[in-house]
Amino acid sequence: MAQLSGTRHALADSSTSDFACTLRTILSTVNTSTSPLLAPDVILRLDSDLNSNPFGIVVNMPNREHLDGIGTLLWNDCIYLTPLRGHNPGDVLVLGKVRAIAFAILNMAVTPDLLGSLRALDLALKAARVCIVNEQREIALNILSVAALRLTSVQPVHLGLDPAINRNLTIRYFLLRIRLACLQERVDIAEHFFAKLPTPVVSNDEELIFETCFIIGDSALARCLPEIAMTWLQRAGDHFHSYSIMNQLKFPDYHNWNLVIRHSLVVASAQTRSPHATVTYEIEARHLREYYAKHPAMVLFDLSVGHNNPSNDELLQGLKGLVDQLPLADINMPIIFQFARSLGHSGGSDNGMEAFRILLTHPLPREWTEKCFVAFLLLLGRSEYSDSKRIRTLRGVIEALEKRGYPSISAKAAHATVICIWKMTGEALLKKDYWTAQLWLQVCTDPKIFQHCSMEIQIAIQKKLVACYLQTGDTTAARLLIDRGLLQSQVDCERMYLSYKLRLLEGKDGSGHFYLGFPLHPVPHKQTSLLSCAMEAQRQHKSEEVLNCLDQFIKCLTSDDIYHDDFPAAEHYIFAITLLSEELSKGFSQRIGNCIETVLQSALSYAKENSMFEGGDQEVSVTQLQWLYCASYRLALKLINSSGFLWATSVLDHSRDFALQYRQIAYPEMGSKAPRPHLFAVVYLRLLVSSLKARCEDDPTEKALHYENVRACFQELGDLRGWKDGEEDADDDANYKEDRHHDVAQFFDLEAAMHLKKWDNVASICASDDTFPDPKFYAPIMDLTLQLNPPPTLAIQIIKRIVLKLSEPQDDPPSTWQRDFRVSLPRYLHCLFSLAITPVQQPDYLQFVYLDVEMADPKVAEEVLDKILAMANEEADVTQEGFNTLHDLSTMHTGSELCGVFTYPAAELIKIATVAFNKATDFYRATQDEDCQRWANKAIGIAQLVPGAQGKQLVETLQTRLGSLVGV
Repeated sequence: MAQLSGTRHALADSSTSDFACTLRTILSTVNTSTSPLLAPDVILRLDSDLNSNPFGIVVNMPNREHLDGIGTLLWNDCIYLTPLRGHNPGDVLVLGKVRAIAFAILNMAVTPDLLGSLRALDLALKAARVCIVNEQREIALNILSVAALRLTSVQPVHLGLDPAINRNLTIRYFLLRIRLACLQERVDIAEHFFAKLPTPVVSNDEELIFETCFIIGDSALARCLPEIAMTWLQRAGDHFHSYSIMNQLKFPDYHNWNLVIRHSLVVASAQTRSPHATVTYEIEARHLREYYAKHPAMVLFDLSVGHNNPSNDELLQGLKGLVDQLPLADINMPIIFQFARSLGHSGGSDNGMEAFRILLTHPLPREWTEKCFVAFLLLLGRSEYSDSKRIRTLRGVIEALEKRGYPSISAKAAHATVICIWKMTGEALLKKDYWTAQLWLQVCTDPKIFQHCSMEIQIAIQKKLVACYLQTGDTTAARLLIDRGLLQSQVDCERMYLSYKLRLLEGKDGSGHFYLGFPLHPVPHKQTSLLSCAMEAQRQHKSEEVLNCLDQFIKCLTSDDIYHDDFPAAEHYIFAITLLSEELSKGFSQRIGNCIETVLQSALSYAKENSMFEGGDQEVSVTQLQWLYCASYRLALKLINSSGFLWATSVLDHSRDFALQYRQIAYPEMGSKAPRPHLFAVVYLRLLVSSLKARCEDDPTEKALHYENVRACFQELGDLRGWKDGEEDADDDANYKEDRHHDVAQFFDLEAAMHLKKWDNVASICASDDTFPDPKFYAPIMDLTLQLNPPPTLAIQIIKRIVLKLSEPQDDPPSTWQRDFRVSLPRYLHCLFSLAITPVQQPDYLQFVYLDVEMADPKVAEEVLDKILAMANEEADVTQEGFNTLHDLSTMHTGSELCGVFTYPAAELIKIATVAFNKATDFYRATQDEDCQRWANKAIGIAQLVPGAQGKQLVETLQTRLGSLVGV
């Protein structure tokens, strides 16, 4: 005989013996309660011992009697506990393992003789059978290996073993090997052992064979293997026939077994497509219809296979007729239940639902009532009926159960029922059909279902029902359910939200609700609930309530109460910013500004501590950072367009910081200079805000600071301009938009320089085509020049540049600003003329200073006079000419592209002519006769252009005065 090696000796030592004693102690104290049979650490030790394959044949064990006692007690405990704990599949598996350990100990304790071997073999076959039933394949195989050695040891003839006993043990061993092979899906091995079965002589052996064959065939049929099932069911039928002959048909279950075997064979042959299967089907079906025509199994079989081609209605009527005549019990319900399910597959869910409805109107065992009810609900959920009809059908079934006095369903069935109804409720909610969802939920509140649901499910049903009441406007029912039905728990934030929503719908103030209803201590989901309340207030157009909710939300953000596990904090910030953006669209208030500032500051602080790469283990992803910097920029845009533009600078700072954090996380190798396009947009918007602040500021010091910011922003825009960081490819539209923004920024930079009296910078800007603003800003530049009183030479330079640039040939047809300039050009020329003739005071030049002949730029002044004469005499067909030099205004003109002949305003002509003649008088007094004559002639020439009597009178006056001066 084989000896135990290394690991196998472990079970025979004292530690194994102690473990077995521990098992026995535990099992002896087990009762029928639902507490675990063995602790997890004990089960772990049990599995470890079994995995080491402790089964073997040993001789001369020194402590044989001690091991035999321990093993016997364990074996008997398993036999005692199996019927008590058989309802729990886990306990059944554990008991099978304990019995295997008991066998291993008993196998070592047997005496080394024939009786000892026979006892060990019998125990091995019993333990292996239990493991095979439990599908514990490895343990069963190890035990059967020991059984094979034991069987070999008792078979020699000289040992004198009774042949009948030998044959019985051999048959039992081979049948177990056959069952194990089928369990391992090794049909070839099963066939091998079946061929080696000895011919049974006694009825007990024949019974073992036909039962095993039927078990294998029925299992194959259940696994949809009809060919294998036919083979083993036919063998079961053959051995059942032999067993019947041996017993002369005198055993009580003959007719039942005959029906079961033939019925299973008919079902298997009906699913097998072969000539042999067809013949078998015909023979067996004819026999069943002859001897069992009225049996429920045959009635249902004929209905299911469509015998005589019944319709769906006929199938349902056949089922109804069967259950009306037949008492429904545990023995016949499986096949009836399966038939009803098959109707749901073959005839559609509505037919299957009707089949289960028929069953539920009849008395059924409690377990089958609940199974049928759950199956009915599953098919009800797939029904094509309308929701109203499905609800009526369900209520009818519940009323039928009540009428026949059926008690409330179990907790497990109630849970399954709620799941099915919850699915149909969800479908209605997806369609926003709150009335139908409300009706489904009211079914769940039926006492037969509701009282056996867990407390969590009851609260969930009630809260969902309250939500439906609120959606349908039934505030009375919602108030009743909230005040009386829902648990008054302060940690139930969802209930708090529903209560808050109800208060708003009732027209009540909800501000105090947060202090009374919400707990002050940390509570999961509190932030989410506050945001939900804010969104509800926003849906009801109650802005103050929105801000009340956000105030409480901000308190959570700035305290230690915030929970990050139930919902990502970054998402909380995103929702809050979205709510604030929506409120800002309706109008700005100081309170909104404060909320925006606090939320952005908190979000930025949190993002800096919790940013991550996409897919990392932190809470703020680069995608969320990108959303945050874009959203805060949009907030700044809305603020600029509202009365809260002063808050825009701070929001833009946050947007920039979010963007820098994004770049630091997403593109660490690029440093912190990007995302450049967004940073350019932020700086540009800051420039506009600073300009707006400067214009609105009365304090000179503050105004200067704002304009300094404008210039700094413009410098930063110059550094950011262009696609240089490689973050994304150049885009023509984006570049064009950026260029336009830069053109706008150039004007504000010039405005800032002029306000700050940076005249050198202004002069350099005006002298450069690259930095001088776009033509659409010429009018405001002109106004700034006249308003801020720069040095006359600089002012003349600016206005000359504008007039000359606008006089250059332009597009045809002219743009709006060109036409506007054409109309306002006389005013520009008047301003230029006034600046050009401004007297220049010099400290060392006191003689004749009162004559005012020292002008800022006399040449420009005369060029203006020449230009006015040219414009006033201009004909409609004047040819467009270019401008030759920067300081030559005499050739400047406006062509036909500026909409035809221009009529110079008479008032402007009178003013210019008068001022020019007065200047001629100054020249005369200064004894500059030539200049006097030239200026006087130009003044009279301009006066001649004044239409009507007013012009003639002016000409005559000037000519008279000139004559008196020069003696003409």
